[in-house]
Amino acid sequence: MKHILAIISLSLLPLLALAQDAIAWSRLSENQRQLLAPLQKNWDQLPPLRQRAILHGAERWQKLTPEQRQQAQQRLRDWQQLSAEQKKQIRDRFGRFRDLDPEQRQAIQQRFQDFQNLPEPRRRQLREQFQSRPPGAFPGDTPNKPSGRPPRLPRALPPPPDDNAADQPSR
Repeated sequence: MKHILAIISLSLLPLLALAQDAIAWSRLSENQRQLLAPLQKNWDQLPPLRQRAILHGAERWQKLTPEQRQQAQQRLRDWQQLSAEQKKQIRDRFGRFRDLDPEQRQAIQQRFQDFQNLPEPRRRQLREQFQSRPPGAFPGDTPNKPSGRPPRLPRALPPPPDDNAADQPSR
């Protein structure tokens, strides 16, 4: 019986440590209090881990350029306008990405970087092609017959079409 009580007591120590890690509003710097003013009323009721996450986010926010802050605010507005189903789909997609092998994640990140480096007209064209596909379709599927297989990751994106191709005779 003593062993069980000792085990239970020891297992509760981390929880007690977390409970003691709460950060009092008065311990925040003036700059932090000013930035987090909307949270002042509820600050002491927040779990310590949440307090730390908010403080970390506030530190990151302060390091952003005005343009980056504007982009972040726009992304937040965009997120808030999504339906619950759309948010769920995005979270699921992110979860699947996080569960990929590091090599697969790296390949996808490289493809995204390649996409970002394309000229804007080509990116717009690829977005339109992507948006016209039926949900769940993979690149290379025919419109009437989805393959059901995971997409093959190309080594690189195809080159952009030559804008002067229409002016040149066909070969």
